[in-house]
Amino acid sequence: MPFLAAAAAVAAAWFWRVDLLDAGSAATLQSPESQVRQALAAQGRAHLEDIYGWKAGGTLELVPVRYADVVPDVEEGGRRARVVAVLDAEGKAVWRDQAATVSYIGREQFHMKPCKIALWCAEGDQFARLRAVLRTLFRRLDGARGGEPAAVAALAADDYRDGATDRAVLEDRLRRELTAPRPDIRLRGWQIRVERDAAEVGEDFEVTEPGGAVRDRRARYRLERRGERWVFTSGL
Repeated sequence: MPFLAAAAAVAAAWFWRVDLLDAGSAATLQSPESQVRQALAAQGRAHLEDIYGWKAGGTLELVPVRYADVVPDVEEGGRRARVVAVLDAEGKAVWRDQAATVSYIGREQFHMKPCKIALWCAEGDQFARLRAVLRTLFRRLDGARGGEPAAVAALAADDYRDGATDRAVLEDRLRRELTAPRPDIRLRGWQIRVERDAAEVGEDFEVTEPGGAVRDRRARYRLERRGERWVFTSGL
């Protein structure tokens, strides 16, 4: 029986050899730009590690991931491609003892290189803007939970403005609010939208007051990229 099964497999492979060769040839005959788009269309999930940086942890699991408005710019010789695309994804972020749902839509720029199976594979910088925004959100959460007003204020832009609240008023309010006894903050979800160097974030969280009362809260932040950093320009 094992011999017959092996023989049947060989016969089937021989029978379908032309179709298999045609499929491979069709893929390799596509332009590099078409191959890049096809490779991205087949990527339905992503796993990001060490979001916080400096090997401090933080993971993000994204399913599903969708790429739209894909614009590949393939270098001469086809050794590398710079890709601009709109990413639309949902998933879950985990940081320390916190876990939150994440929904994201944003225009990202990243690089890909030729590979054997998928034809084109990412180089690891596909979610650079999302990573940077999440890192800033993680740090704000750490500062708020740890009762560190200076750490939270350091994430605000020098020209921070939220209604009548400027940077100086913000710092004074944080000093008053982030003192013991502090409420326990449990993150529930982030909704993140990034366009170029600006981001809008909706945040759902749960606050347990010192007396035990639990309240659902929602915040809305605006962030901008200033140099290598993303900072809050309103919402804190």
